[in-house]
Amino acid sequence: MSTTVTLAGAALAQPPTSPVTFPTEVWGPLMTALSWLLWFAICTCIAALFVCGAVFVNQRKSTGTQVVEDATLGRILVCAAVIGGAAGIAQAVLA
Repeated sequence: MSTTVTLAGAALAQPPTSPVTFPTEVWGPLMTALSWLLWFAICTCIAALFVCGAVFVNQRKSTGTQVVEDATLGRILVCAAVIGGAAGIAQAVLA
């Protein structure tokens, strides 16, 4: 009796023989949401580049105290450029 149950369970646990594809009703909203997310990321990174660049230039020109360290601003600028570039490439690939 236990042999029959084990064999039936093993037959049901096999992976599908053909690739499983999702219908358009599933992919459409997911791709739309991903596209909106990528555009938001691109716009946010552009805004971060402008703001951090402006703060960096302002701190270099002023003789007062620094609000944020230059190294921190540099890291934020590099990260914003990398994330924005990656989001732009992903948006181009998905389009």
